[in-house]
Amino acid sequence: MEAVNEPVVVLQNISKKFGGIFALNQVTFDLRNEIHSIVGHNGAGKSTLVRILMGAIQPDDGEIYLNGSPVSFDSPREAQENRISMVWQELSNFPNLTVTENLLMQRFVTKANGAINWKASHDLCKQFLQRLSLDIDPKSMMGKLSLAQQQLVEFSKALSYDPVVLILDEPTSALSFREQEILYEKIIKIKSQGVAVVFISHKLDEIMTLSDRVTVLRDGQKIFTKMGNELDKDSLVEAIVGKPSERKKEKIRNTGQRDVDSNTGLILEVKNLSLERRLEKVSFSLNKGEILGITGVSGSGISDIGKILFGIEQDYTGEISLEGHPYESLTPQDAVKQGLGYVPKDRKEEGIIPGMTVGDNIVLSTLKQIYMTGFVNNRIRDEVIYRIMDIIDLKPRNPEIAISSLSGGNQQKVVMARWISKKTRVLILDEPTRGVDVGAIGKIYSLIRDLTHQGVSVIVISSEFEEVHSVADRMLVFNKGKIVGEIKPASSVWEDAFALAIK
Repeated sequence: MEAVNEPVVVLQNISKKFGGIFALNQVTFDLRNEIHSIVGHNGAGKSTLVRILMGAIQPDDGEIYLNGSPVSFDSPREAQENRISMVWQELSNFPNLTVTENLLMQRFVTKANGAINWKASHDLCKQFLQRLSLDIDPKSMMGKLSLAQQQLVEFSKALSYDPVVLILDEPTSALSFREQEILYEKIIKIKSQGVAVVFISHKLDEIMTLSDRVTVLRDGQKIFTKMGNELDKDSLVEAIVGKPSERKKEKIRNTGQRDVDSNTGLILEVKNLSLERRLEKVSFSLNKGEILGITGVSGSGISDIGKILFGIEQDYTGEISLEGHPYESLTPQDAVKQGLGYVPKDRKEEGIIPGMTVGDNIVLSTLKQIYMTGFVNNRIRDEVIYRIMDIIDLKPRNPEIAISSLSGGNQQKVVMARWISKKTRVLILDEPTRGVDVGAIGKIYSLIRDLTHQGVSVIVISSEFEEVHSVADRMLVFNKGKIVGEIKPASSVWEDAFALAIK
């Protein structure tokens, strides 16, 4: 593969600071009629760079050129009007609306009286789908489609604006291996139609397969841009995480990791856990009072571990035991009865109850304690709430305010508080700092450490390698649904885990 022609887009000497720290420092990037991949670890600056191109945030310094002319976009809509489209990592569709309603969205074909012409709108939607040779009924409900089909509809929507540039942010992170292959075919087809593609991914196999050129970012700086056929996995990993000699042990902070004595007893043991197309013969154990980190890039299968253990995902094979006894969680209610707690990564969808107060959210898991003969025992209720608020250091310390008024970090503390009040034996946290501001991250991990001192065993599932490294006693690294390594944070640096996860 070879990049040709003059640049469609040039980002020249782009700099951006957040809180005085460089997210990007004098980065130059150009895009031609090609598939140009941007790679780097979490926090390297990838998302910041493309969000600046899309007008979602503004650079502190630098210039942007489109087809040789300087441009400046104040919003993604303005970038879209200039024929730059993006498919974001998180799907933004509406499952209860049809494919046509999702794809056209305020661009319906209308009749003379202003009413929507549904037949013409469905026909227009079909035209957009056919650009990617998609055989999807425009009248289908979006939520009834497979994840891969939903992703491809998002592609079609982006392409319906006739872009000259298409940005794809981790487009295969939630897809099976076969679905990924279908997506690769569509991306190559998009490029053949004259669209310049920016491709962001952690998966080195697809980077090596698809890329005409690759740009590596590390800590906000560009390491290099090279032709895809000049690279191999080892050189790419070294560029992303740095040479082993650069990953000095002095970087390791004393964060409280311990060698948890296995003589304290196993609380949980998993053998040959498999889930079709997502997990393959995964085996591990959890000691009493241990913080076990489970980490990997998006799409590596790490979130499926928590869903299986908590009874949300049941189509698995393998054996699970809890304190030496067979464990089978048919429902989340079964898991709770056996002493497991679970904090999902999507706090707003599955964690908090937005219409309820802070206090009511805290006591959701202890309703039996506070109900006496069908009536609320307010004394017990208040005792539970204020005791838990003290433990989690909740601010403001007011149980009657709406939970939706709290910051992301304090909302996450409240979700965790439910399981503290339940006297949970094993607490599973999936992306516990997702959407949490930097100042609250340390407090959440301090709370996790405090829980282990109370005898709770904790599994932290996260794609934030540096954070997991800072809190876990032991880390299991996943790659393509398999455990590819075990890291002891007390004697390693987090980049070692990341290198295993992307190879």
